[in-house]
Amino acid sequence: MVTEKLYVLCILSVLQKYSDSDHILTTKDIIQKLKAEYDISVDRRTIYRNVGHLVDFGYDISTHEDNGVGYYLRERDFETSEIRLLADSVLTADFIPEKEGQALIRKLQQLGSVHQTKPLKRLSSIKMNRKRPNKEIFYNIEVLDEAIIKERQVEFEYAMFDMTLKQVPKREEKYVVSPYALYWSNNQYYLISNMAPLEGITHFRLDRIKKIVLTGTRAKPLDKSFDLNDYVKKALFMFGGPAETFTIRCDKTILNDVIDRFGDNIIIVDSDESTFTTIIKATSQGMRLWAMHYFDTCRVLAPEWLVQDMRNALQENLKKYI
Repeated sequence: MVTEKLYVLCILSVLQKYSDSDHILTTKDIIQKLKAEYDISVDRRTIYRNVGHLVDFGYDISTHEDNGVGYYLRERDFETSEIRLLADSVLTADFIPEKEGQALIRKLQQLGSVHQTKPLKRLSSIKMNRKRPNKEIFYNIEVLDEAIIKERQVEFEYAMFDMTLKQVPKREEKYVVSPYALYWSNNQYYLISNMAPLEGITHFRLDRIKKIVLTGTRAKPLDKSFDLNDYVKKALFMFGGPAETFTIRCDKTILNDVIDRFGDNIIIVDSDESTFTTIIKATSQGMRLWAMHYFDTCRVLAPEWLVQDMRNALQENLKKYI
């Protein structure tokens, strides 16, 4: 049973759920909502008094004195456009299982009024076509966040698909790594870490991590000069390894693609009516894959090893179609 002490919370809930600048609630509206939602009966003075308490506490509520109609919650933690952006991100994130993704979208709906988040109802029922989701994904995130904060290693199984389309451990021995950061790239969520005795950075997709355990072993310290954003920008397709310098000549038609991938501070050293030449930094395997992807609109000029590697790869692949 709702007691009088809880009326203020019930009124706040009604304002959060049903009011916005386009849907102002009169005192009568609030009284009716309280009866329908919580089966409580209040008078107008109760509404005035408790709204005053909410305003005194810091809630930005527009009143009849401001708008001449009634009450609405003027400021929220998230704008409608921000909620929609978050919901679309959940919908398109391949690593989030369908059931959990739909539940997340329903939770996002609670951040705005029912009127503001009405378009999200359609999103929460869309099939996401994820037949074999990793149910451990959110638990993995919790464990890894704790490990990063406490600077501890984690161990886990890393799953891959076999020819029967079942997920099986990639190897019998569990992986033991020092976790540094979680990063969303190429529509997937990655763990950026170090795996002893290897040097440098290794990547693991969170949706393939299973049976993760936080260990008591201290993680290998991350070099203080390490810049996560700079590293990820150069780690094309999340291939690890040291960054190298590459010179490429591209059609102007993919200039925006190059900027999207390498940033707007690329160095353009030459250009003509149809092409431009730029110098960028990236990991070698990532750059090779990127160059193959854009082989019809991009040509690698340097270093020579990649030029020769691209030539050999194209010749070998051409044979498959002869």
